[in-house]
Amino acid sequence: MKRTIFLIIATLLVLGLVLTGCRPLRTDDTLTIGVCGAMGYDQGLHALWGAQLAATDININKFDVGGHIITVKIVSIDTDEILNPGGAAGTLAVSAALSNCDFIVGGFRTEAVEVYREPIMSDQVIFINCGAATETLCNEVVTKYDRYKYFFRGTPMNEYLLAESQSKVLTMVLYGAGVTLAGMNKTFVPKIAILAEDAAWTRTSKANAQAKFNTLGYAVSPTTWLVSPTATDITPVLNDIAAKDPNIIYTMLSGPVGMTYGNTVGDYMPNVLSVGINVEAQRQEFGTAAKYAEGMVFLDGWAPGVDMTANTAGFLDDFAAAHSDKWPIYTAATYDAVGTLVEALQSEGFIYSNKVSYNPVDIVEYLEGSVRTGTAGTTGFYPVWDETTTGTYVTYAKTYTDVPALNEGQVKALYPWLTQAKYSNGGVVSKWAYDSDDWTMAPHTTHDLIYGTEWATGIGSQWQDPGSGTLTKVCIWPKPYAAGAPYNFPTTQADWLAYLDGTPDAGKVDTAQAMGLWDKYGWWHWQYPGTGSLDLTNWINWLSI
Repeated sequence: MKRTIFLIIATLLVLGLVLTGCRPLRTDDTLTIGVCGAMGYDQGLHALWGAQLAATDININKFDVGGHIITVKIVSIDTDEILNPGGAAGTLAVSAALSNCDFIVGGFRTEAVEVYREPIMSDQVIFINCGAATETLCNEVVTKYDRYKYFFRGTPMNEYLLAESQSKVLTMVLYGAGVTLAGMNKTFVPKIAILAEDAAWTRTSKANAQAKFNTLGYAVSPTTWLVSPTATDITPVLNDIAAKDPNIIYTMLSGPVGMTYGNTVGDYMPNVLSVGINVEAQRQEFGTAAKYAEGMVFLDGWAPGVDMTANTAGFLDDFAAAHSDKWPIYTAATYDAVGTLVEALQSEGFIYSNKVSYNPVDIVEYLEGSVRTGTAGTTGFYPVWDETTTGTYVTYAKTYTDVPALNEGQVKALYPWLTQAKYSNGGVVSKWAYDSDDWTMAPHTTHDLIYGTEWATGIGSQWQDPGSGTLTKVCIWPKPYAAGAPYNFPTTQADWLAYLDGTPDAGKVDTAQAMGLWDKYGWWHWQYPGTGSLDLTNWINWLSI
């Protein structure tokens, strides 16, 4: 009798634990996912289309929880955040849709996302942001975990890690032009002008870029030119930049102003090379619609024919088939976010009162430990701060102490090759050692996208004319440097680590680091299948005049 009573009590206790926070799907046997975005622009439409394509694929293959076949339904939430970045319009749209949505994906402008995510967090709904880059959005997961633990970033990397890739692409461009870096013999010093949107996501990165370029010895203008993300006329800015006679304009543009720039920059600086971020340039239409697209180099999500993973080609083909042969821009990574959420529900969902249910906290914990091969690389999220480890973080203008940081175990779990890697410090080659100052939040922030050669990196693309008169978008980074590069660098991380395990030449390691080929995130002297070659013919000819 006592045993029976004990079992009943134990069962009730377990059931109580399961049902704490229990939430049935808003609609029986339907997983409803809302997509936030500016639906009048490709930045929002591609987020919607990526999610819809994922739902189509999942519904064809079917998935179930406890024997219940679940249909994925996508709901469009027009947050109008390009024209109304203050977030009020987004909050109204989200609030109206939230009671019908199990999960949320999408987003674009930080200024809007940080406002309209508040009702989402209050309702404890998982939100995978697929658009806004600002690190502070995820930093609130660190400082106010109980409220913001439901917020994750699915794309892009935060602005600090985007800058890591931008600097590598710029280094590749300069090396392609024969510019002096460590171990090289030309004396050309690039003159760089920084053109950025006047927006939250550029405020830190533009200043960091300026400081870094100065450190590298480039002739970077002390002025950073700012434009509205929606500007249709930037004549005064381009006139002012032209007066400085730059060789390179380093762009940080995510909104429609990127098309304005592409249509006008050559009117004022016919020979300047654009390198950086221009989301409009990712669009297929840019190659024909933008007057000065040719030669432009920019960070990208996908490029035609480039197989970043085994899942890339099928996604690109299906996206093009569904949308008049268009190529997806980076916000279409909602495709992977929806797939991740489906896997989370499959893992953590259960049946209660004959309804598919879940606990939002269980979904959070699943996502915190998930690693997934998506369409643009292996994705995962930086882990939760252990509430103990701290470091010192130095920006372009200020030093911050006692900043939350990843601990040594977390770092080596994410970057296991660091246990055997060596690095160069002032010409002395030594074993790499963990230092919390190297792994602070920012930029390695809880629930933010993990960055590195074995994780998500993005690609660099360039608009080129293959000789047909019609421009083609070509992936040009990551890419091994041409034959004859100094020291004949290896083209795989494994070969580089094997080299470092011997008695490496300090000068070779210094050069690899100066060229951006070797850093704590991995070995960058490699390429994806289908990657093409950088074409600087016109620009180099102009420089040689």
